[in-house]
Amino acid sequence: MRKTDRILRVVAGLVLLVTVVCHGQGTSATNAVPMDKAALTEFVLAHQGDPARGQQIFADETKAACSRCHTTDGRGVKAGPDLSAIADKFPRRELLRAILEPSAAVAVGYGTTVVTTRDDEEAQGVIKQATASWLELVGGDGRPVRVAMADIKEQRTTDVSLMPAGYETTLQPSELVDLIAYLETLHQPIDLRTRIQGMPERIPQAVRSVELQSYFDRGVQLNHPVWFSALPGFTNRYVVLEHGGKSWLVERTHSGDEQTLLVDLSSQVRVGGATGLLGIAFHPKFAENRNYYLKYQLLRSSQIVTHLIERQFAADFKSDAGVPPRLLLEIGSVTQDHHGGTIEFGPDGFLYLGMGDTGPQRDPQGHGQDLGVFWSKILRLDVDRAENGRAYGIPKDNPFVGRTNALPEIWAYGFREPWRFSFDSLTGDLWVGDVGQDRVEEVTMVRRGENHGWNIFEGHTPFSDQYRRPGESYVAPVFSYWHRDGVSVTGGYVYRGRRAPQIYGRYICGDFESRRLWALTQTNRLLSSIVEIGQAPTRVVSFGQDHEGELYVVGYDAGMIYRMNLATVDPTPREAIVIAATSEQNPVLWRYSLEAPTNAWMNPEFDDSGWALSPGGFGSPGTPGAVVRTEWRARDIWLRRVFTLAKETPGTEERVLMLRMHHDEDAEVFLNGVQVAREPRWTTGYVELPLASTAVGALRNGRNVLAIHCRQNNGGQYVDAGLVEYVHRQ
Repeated sequence: MRKTDRILRVVAGLVLLVTVVCHGQGTSATNAVPMDKAALTEFVLAHQGDPARGQQIFADETKAACSRCHTTDGRGVKAGPDLSAIADKFPRRELLRAILEPSAAVAVGYGTTVVTTRDDEEAQGVIKQATASWLELVGGDGRPVRVAMADIKEQRTTDVSLMPAGYETTLQPSELVDLIAYLETLHQPIDLRTRIQGMPERIPQAVRSVELQSYFDRGVQLNHPVWFSALPGFTNRYVVLEHGGKSWLVERTHSGDEQTLLVDLSSQVRVGGATGLLGIAFHPKFAENRNYYLKYQLLRSSQIVTHLIERQFAADFKSDAGVPPRLLLEIGSVTQDHHGGTIEFGPDGFLYLGMGDTGPQRDPQGHGQDLGVFWSKILRLDVDRAENGRAYGIPKDNPFVGRTNALPEIWAYGFREPWRFSFDSLTGDLWVGDVGQDRVEEVTMVRRGENHGWNIFEGHTPFSDQYRRPGESYVAPVFSYWHRDGVSVTGGYVYRGRRAPQIYGRYICGDFESRRLWALTQTNRLLSSIVEIGQAPTRVVSFGQDHEGELYVVGYDAGMIYRMNLATVDPTPREAIVIAATSEQNPVLWRYSLEAPTNAWMNPEFDDSGWALSPGGFGSPGTPGAVVRTEWRARDIWLRRVFTLAKETPGTEERVLMLRMHHDEDAEVFLNGVQVAREPRWTTGYVELPLASTAVGALRNGRNVLAIHCRQNNGGQYVDAGLVEYVHRQ
């Protein structure tokens, strides 16, 4: 799948430090304050730590020693995942869970591999490189160990982290708070001076969002579904695949939804981050031959292999026929990483299959550019005939037929993890969502024989020149996005339904982790427009499509199938108007006091001329997500600033006023003396909060005053705020 609990992308979930923050050797559990995990979780979430101290703990060999296993500069050369943008991917609670439960959600590619040699020596670690002759493991000590393939007697990979259980007992609770505070400062650096068409700096929100409606009744119980599709030839029967190996037939009737088991492969399927039952496809002549196809992973002699099999429905189309399956293709893998997900028949009647690079992370052996392997490719097969010892045929117009050192099955190459792809039912265009490495996700359109760049490129951005070939052409994606917007793309469909004409022809996709949903258009494979049309209530592992072209969301964690009511969407982007700027980009002057003022301090008429004047934001350096321009370390701070509002132009408009704010910790916000927000605790970055009609009513033409009281209770501190209005002009 794709990136683990990012199921499949994360199907186990996070690419976080969970996979292997390292283990220190110094401070013992006897020196730490004993506290069970529940109490420790409550303690950490209730306190704000010091990022500077946390950074020292991260590097201290006698304490956390995290730097032994993790980089924070984007290189990713150590045993654990690079953490340079970990705060963009996961909130504080998930970062803490990664430490308290290190094997609960191991990032794809960072499970522990154990190798036993013919001399009965054992080595264990994370696979960093692997060739036909040798593999290289890096253990918790950070040292690489290279083992010749000929010397290996047994090799097994588990979804177990190198990070030992009980790691938290090596730290005092306050030290753990500081460590988490440091991790929360690790955001992806983005050079906004670089303007790339197809990689928008900001994705605007739609005026009105999509409604997601639970499609099946409560009697349908699904465990981590990964695929949903209509059964060809029926308007009321659907097939759902579960990650663990079961596939279900759900029939909608007047008396309720009926769920029956189609086939159970749970005893065969290797379930892990990027492995499991991943895809299904129905033969173009399904009504006649009843053939369908499944893609999944299993273990063979301790190696993960991908199987493509052909099965058959029963004559009544209500169950599997029970006849032995036919194995069409078996593909080995290097690690448990990236096996692709989708299989789909194209409009030409041939079966397309996506394969990821299968690891190790960062594709060190260059599978993406190697035409002699199935990995990192989209394959095109003729399942209706066998030839040359294969259980399938090779279409004569496949681009590499007859080419030396190239596999004839290959249709296109240069993909990292083509998790979900689909064909536009009108144009036949092939759209692919390709999951990125550490920085960028991408959506691309694929044509015959093309090279889509991995690992020379990650999305629109350069990644490595190691396997670059002189004169090679690389196809840029239609759309790519930084990990601040999401960390695991889920490809979807071009909408061709009838219920939402305003969305017709737009490609609908999303992100597994951030749960954002997007609608985009393109012209000549260049991004024309994109808008965020909503956010799913659970992680988005797949989209589905019915016979009428209407779309669905497959909710992985909740076990839900949601029907997308796209008719509710107004894709017009809201126009963002900054009424009062924050200090994120440029300094903004505030009057401030560290001494408690009189009760009328928030009113517009209050005389603040005796207060100090300094640029925002205010806080202590190192506070997560802060832009500190004036240091503030006292317990309380009172702030006031004046901004001018021009007289409104008459017209028919829909307006939404938002308070854009970053605060540590408790904050009260006043607009012209009216309290418009009271926010406890803290935020880890700038957030936007909708303001009530009373706040909007407090705005005046001309002079306005924004006032804040912020109280810091523990650790780092910061405060800054502004006002943004989102306008729909009609």
